[in-house]
Order: sequence, then structure tokens, then C-alpha cells
Amino acid sequence: MSSYSIEEVCQHIGSDSLTEKDLIVKKIASLKNADSDSISFFTRSSYAEDLKTTKAKVLIMREEDAYLWQGMTIIHPNPYLAYAKLTQLFNPRKRPEPSIDLGAIIGKEVKISKTSFIGPFNSIGQLSVIGEGVVIESHVSIGSNVHVGDNTYIHANVTIGDDVVIGGNCEIYASASIGTDGFGYAEHNEGNWEKIMQTGSVIIGNNVDIGSNTVIDRGAMDDTIIQSGVKIDNQVQIGHNCNIGENTIIAGCVGIAGSAIIGKECKIGGAAMILGHLRIADKTTVSPGTMITKSITKSGEKFTSIMPFLKHSDWLKFASKLKQFGKKDD
Repeated sequence: MSSYSIEEVCQHIGSDSLTEKDLIVKKIASLKNADSDSISFFTRSSYAEDLKTTKAKVLIMREEDAYLWQGMTIIHPNPYLAYAKLTQLFNPRKRPEPSIDLGAIIGKEVKISKTSFIGPFNSIGQLSVIGEGVVIESHVSIGSNVHVGDNTYIHANVTIGDDVVIGGNCEIYASASIGTDGFGYAEHNEGNWEKIMQTGSVIIGNNVDIGSNTVIDRGAMDDTIIQSGVKIDNQVQIGHNCNIGENTIIAGCVGIAGSAIIGKECKIGGAAMILGHLRIADKTTVSPGTMITKSITKSGEKFTSIMPFLKHSDWLKFASKLKQFGKKDD
């Protein structure tokens, strides 16, 4: 079990140390489940009842909230951010020793850094480059001419298509698919479909996280681009030729259709849908379940289109009234 002094904790999160700097904490815990070995944090009034009964040894709080608790307190302007940093201190990433498993299939003229780990049953196509400190777990399929940047971590069963570029310090979780064909077809007069060959690729910046079972399609002609600092949750679909701006965060089950351009520092809630060829301004927030059907040009706004859930019988009454309201406008 890891343990740290209050002084070490304060240094790690960027707060002034307490006078009891040699005091030891052994774990991070919620207010409700903390004990005398724990450090916890307080962020919002909805946890006020837990604050009254917590047994934590020390709390991280905003200065304006410190009066709410009489115990030992570390002041920080963003306790949740401090908590995030502490999770890294108490749970450091354990990387395997550099090696190339004998069960890996390595193509011609592949360059692999001596500091990287290539696990069993991986396949790496010809002319690919694997940077310093990269970890590729197992059963990963990497196409030809792929570049993987330094210290990127690729979990098991990931598929990466040809010509994909992945920056440094990225993390790609199990069963993600990056750079496989986008959904492109041209319709014949007779109603059948002609496949459009997808000749672009995917370019991913630095410090990007991509969740399990997420799919990022390769571009039809131009590349699909995921800029630095983007965080993508599980089961997200990003269509061909999309461009996702720096530090945008996308929650699970979001669908973004082809050629959409998403600005910087956007927040897209779970199961939201964004139609193709739209432009979304910087710092836009899209609420969960919302469908965006036209471009957003003003930055910093929040959009919500989903209705509150109701009992089915109440929903039917509401839908009937809404239908009647529409007829009046006609």
C-alpha cells in the first residue's frame, strides 16, 4: 500500500503545505467511506451531509468552503483537479520491461525503439515506426506505415489501419478501431450502392485518450484529424474526414457523422449526435442525448434538445398536446 506525507501530497497537487507536514495518509477515499488513514475532497453542496460524518484524516477543499469542516484541510482552488492528480500519485502506471515477444509478427523495415514493449500475438505492418517507451499489449493489429509516438500505450485487441499517425503520450483502450474504412457509398440509379474507396488516413495528436470499442474512420480523401489533448470515451463513432479540436472531451456512445468540424475545448455529452458537414464553435457544450442538426457559430454556448423522461401515459398526453399545438400554428 502506498503512503505519502502531507508535504508530499501538497507538493504534488500544488498547494501550500500544512504545519503537520509529516502526517501520513495511505489512501484516497470518498467522504462517505473515508477512515483515519484517508485523504478525501469536497467539491459541492450535495455532499454536505457526507461532510458532516466523514472520518477522513484530511480534506482538500476550496478556501470558501473551509468553514464547513473543522478538521485538517488542504486549500486548493479546484479540489476535483487535485483529486485527479492524487490518483496518479497513489496509483502510478506500471509499464512492462522493454522487450519484443517471440509471438509478435513484425513486417519488413519496421523500426521499434529498444525502450518499447511489444506483447504476444501482435502484428505490425511493414515500414511502421514505434517510438520510445511505447507499450503494445497483445492481439493488436497495426497496418503498414503507421507511426506511434513516444510513451503511447495501446491496450489489447486494438486495430490500427495503414498510414495512421499517433502522437506521443496517447492511450488507446481495448478493441478500439482507428483508420479502418469510413462509411462511403454512391447510389446507382437502380438503387444499389457503389463503394467509395477511402484513401485518407487518421492523424492523432499528442496526449489523446481513445476509449474501448470506439471507431475513428479513415478519411475518404483528406485525413480524419484528432487534435492534441482530446479525450474520447467508450463506444464513440467518429466518421471520415472529421476534425476534432484540441482538448475537446467526448462522452460515451456519441456519434459524429462524416466531415463534421468540432472546435477546441468542446464538451459533448453521452449519446449526443452531430450530423455531418457541420461546424461546431470552440467551447460549445452539447448535453447528453442532444442531436445537433445545424452548425454552431458562437463559441461558449450550451445546447440541449432532449426532453425530461416521463411516465409513458404522461408522455402520450404531452405528445398529444404538442401535436395539437403544431396544428394551431399551421
